[in-house]
Amino acid sequence: MGKTRQTYPTIRHKIQWFCFLCLFVVSVQAQKTARQELIYLEHAESLVFDKDQNADYQVLVGNVQFRHDSVWMYCDTAHYYQSDNSLYAFGHVHITQGDTLTIDGETLFYDGDRKLAQMRQEVIMRHQNMTLYTDHLDYDRIANIGYYFQGGRIVDTTNVLNSVYGRYNPATKTAFFKQDVQLTHPQFVLTTDTLNYNTDTRIASIVSHSVITSDKSVVHAFRGWYNTLDGESLLLDRSYVNSSPNYMTGDTVRFNQTTGIGQAWGHVLLTDSSQSVHILGDYGHYSQAREETFITGKALLKEFSGNDTLYLHADTLKTRKDSIFDTFMAYHHVRCYRVDLQALCDSVFFSTRDSVLDMCGSPIIWSDNQQVRGNLMKLFVKNGAPDYLYVQRNASIVSQEQSDTSFFNQSTGDELTAWFRNNKVYHIVIEGNTNAIYIPHNEKEEMIGLVRLEQGDMSMYMNEEGKMQSVNVSPEPKGKFYPLSLVTPEDKHLQSFSWPVGLRPVGPEDVFRRTESSGETADPGRQATPRRSNRERAATARTRNRQL
Repeated sequence: MGKTRQTYPTIRHKIQWFCFLCLFVVSVQAQKTARQELIYLEHAESLVFDKDQNADYQVLVGNVQFRHDSVWMYCDTAHYYQSDNSLYAFGHVHITQGDTLTIDGETLFYDGDRKLAQMRQEVIMRHQNMTLYTDHLDYDRIANIGYYFQGGRIVDTTNVLNSVYGRYNPATKTAFFKQDVQLTHPQFVLTTDTLNYNTDTRIASIVSHSVITSDKSVVHAFRGWYNTLDGESLLLDRSYVNSSPNYMTGDTVRFNQTTGIGQAWGHVLLTDSSQSVHILGDYGHYSQAREETFITGKALLKEFSGNDTLYLHADTLKTRKDSIFDTFMAYHHVRCYRVDLQALCDSVFFSTRDSVLDMCGSPIIWSDNQQVRGNLMKLFVKNGAPDYLYVQRNASIVSQEQSDTSFFNQSTGDELTAWFRNNKVYHIVIEGNTNAIYIPHNEKEEMIGLVRLEQGDMSMYMNEEGKMQSVNVSPEPKGKFYPLSLVTPEDKHLQSFSWPVGLRPVGPEDVFRRTESSGETADPGRQATPRRSNRERAATARTRNRQL
């Protein structure tokens, strides 16, 4: 027991001495650290200290140099507050930090404890390829951020950026600008309220409504980024591009202001104000140089030039302009609707070079109670209005009687030509292997029978209401008159008769309905859309391959 009592105090004293030594070492290290944070005067040509007048600071004059850890400060004159670890510098103030950062100005207040430099008057901050100009700059060395708040600009080898407030981080090479922001590039000007910018990548991050203006286009961006080196941008929140007369927008827009090529996804809208045309879809592509548009995914063309809007849908829509001609193409499952006109086919092509609208792939046109169909159709346009329609192979025109809808006026032949007056058909000629059924009326507009004609070319004239006024057949046709009381169901239709009213678009939204496999027809025993021949398929393919 006695031996234990003698050793215990020895162990206790050793522990006390160890703790004392640790505290001493920490104290020495703290004093060394404190001395490292002090501002050191490295050089001055003269030093003045007047305890009575300037007890708080020393006046240094001539080639004054200070050092604070890794920062060197130079000036003509300085007031050195050694007790506060701070200084005021005047005249040709110059700060260097490392090998890449310098700041020049006329006056400086530097707080060594806060590591804060406040430079004033004609301040220039340089870091690698970036130069910042302002009259009021605060540089926080702890956060490694320089910021101005009374106007300034940042210049790199590509752009000049001006704003009321701005800050720059040398470590990340990122800048932030606020209020009256303007980015000036040799090829465009970007104006906004708030902007992030990287002086290394030259990418501007758009976080508020920004307008990018060049000679060829104006871009309104709400969120996204813009690469000022190559002109590429990715824009969100229905940003839009206006290169008059064309306009493009979508949920997401990708646009290159250098090449003039744009893409859009989601609720895409392309417009041409010169043609009163809107094109909508899920994806769109636009080339400014070629003046070419391409759109797919529930693609829809809306044309407003007439008294009513034309709605045309296809799997793909294309338009192109040059200095003289405009062209338009729609292909696969074309359906269109206007109050006074509806149509469907596989492909449509139009060019102002010849002002001809080509319709391929079992085209059908409806107007009021009339239906025109054939293998191929060509609509010739004159002064913006239809001049005449030419139908090739298996041509037919059918009109339904209003007083008894089970009766139809029908004419078929190898070719059909219909002439227009005031956008209405007034004269029709059918040639080659003609057959016809028409319903004559008495003076009271009552049906009196049914006439069947075979052979001979037919020429028909319509009144302003679209009703038949006269029929001429030459040479002498074969014909037969049936009184109404003797007309059988078999007598009412030609062999090739088809009235696929179920395929007819009934409204703007109905143009998106797929009908190729529906088999909808007023007469279930008849084919709604006849099978296309090899010759017809080849003609359709040639039309699709015509270069825009």
